[in-house]
Amino acid sequence: MSSRTFKTRAFIATSIDGYIARHNDDVTWLTNPPKNIHHIPPTFPRTVDNMKEHMSRVDCMIMGRRTYEYCISLPEWPYSAKQTFVLSKTMTPGILVKNNVKVEVVGSTEAAGALFEREGVGLVYIDGGKVITDFLRKGWVDEMVITTTPLLIGAGVRLFGELGHDVRLTLVGVDIIEDGMVSIHYAVVRKYDE
Repeated sequence: MSSRTFKTRAFIATSIDGYIARHNDDVTWLTNPPKNIHHIPPTFPRTVDNMKEHMSRVDCMIMGRRTYEYCISLPEWPYSAKQTFVLSKTMTPGILVKNNVKVEVVGSTEAAGALFEREGVGLVYIDGGKVITDFLRKGWVDEMVITTTPLLIGAGVRLFGELGHDVRLTLVGVDIIEDGMVSIHYAVVRKYDE
């Protein structure tokens, strides 16, 4: 795919040391963080979307199998208003309905890109470390909003894998949010082909 009509946005949280989950996929350090006793109120206007604003801007989302397995185990599916795709080499491609949640499984990044083109998708929310890395390798990431939580967890699932090349970013905005977390919004200014 030489040129894309769809745009993508990664929107994800990480520990300061770059992990998105523990090795056992536990994310309670993120979903139930300790309260920040020294909260510093922002001294500048908010410049980064919160989750609700982010979801209102995207047309659909794609996540990896591990992210899907975590989300489907929650009491309530967090993305009910958006069409969801799961990128997986181990799951059978096609429609999957589980716990009254309907997703479409795609077997490769290329298949996902072709589907987005065919469906005329505008903005895709990409989630999950491997999915974000795959899209970065293809040069298919346009924006990244990375929220860093003030915690070192020491080991786990890294946000980024090896890319094989540099990816140059430019700062769009910064926001201090609850419990000492900081959200940073970047735009990708130069994309590389494989």
